[in-house]
Amino acid sequence: MNDQLPPLLNKAIASEKRLDNLLSDSLTLVENALNSSEISLSERVEIALKILDISGVYHQLNRPQNSNDDPEVAETSTTDTPRLLEANFIQVDNFLSPEEQAETFKIAFQNHDKFFPSGVANKEENTRKSSVLLVQNFDEYYNKIRHKILQIRPQILAQLNLPTFLVSWVEMQMTAHNHGDYYYIHQDMDGEKIANRVLTYVYYFYEQPKAFYGGDLRIYPTYINGDGYTIGEQFVTVEPRHNSIIFFDSRMKHEVLPVFCPSGRFEDSRFTINGWIHR
Repeated sequence: MNDQLPPLLNKAIASEKRLDNLLSDSLTLVENALNSSEISLSERVEIALKILDISGVYHQLNRPQNSNDDPEVAETSTTDTPRLLEANFIQVDNFLSPEEQAETFKIAFQNHDKFFPSGVANKEENTRKSSVLLVQNFDEYYNKIRHKILQIRPQILAQLNLPTFLVSWVEMQMTAHNHGDYYYIHQDMDGEKIANRVLTYVYYFYEQPKAFYGGDLRIYPTYINGDGYTIGEQFVTVEPRHNSIIFFDSRMKHEVLPVFCPSGRFEDSRFTINGWIHR
């Protein structure tokens, strides 16, 4: 029996070398494809994501076994030490062209009667006051904005140090905050039906000159402890600049400060196109 061991071992080593060579050749081929201008950006992203998935499986299959790989030990150490999510965000100015901005205002004003009082997914009362227009009222426009958001998504994820992911849905709505409106501290993925929200975006627009004040967005550092989330003491304040869009991790605790609009006119509201990119 012992006489057969070396040939088998040599065969296993040879097979592993062939696998490594094949993987190396494949990565070279993929690298050339990713740098090719003849392949569209969306196709290159799709290739990269698939390779990352495959590489993850390969790493898992070839990881050396040792006593430190006990999943129960790893889980205990993770839950004992809360992980901090810094209050980071990206704000992009001049997101829409003048023509696109005009279309945005037109949709808001012409659908004034279709805005309705907002609610929250987890059914908590008195946490939010604003008016919402559902995406069904601007289908064609939704596709335009969705395309622009997905175009810059890779850069946004990189700047926020978030891992890439396959997008299943881009959720969108239009929101108006008028006098006395607000949204208390919350998370955008707090609820079973919205647990797949990964990246939050908010596009700001309003009449010039601005007829309201307040309405800043506060983003709080958030601690992850197992399945729970706790809020940090510090925060960053985001000014709702007209024609700018912001992005942040949907797990971050945040709030919209009260809006003061002396005229009370709907047209003077703090408007947003806001939503979430789902995995």
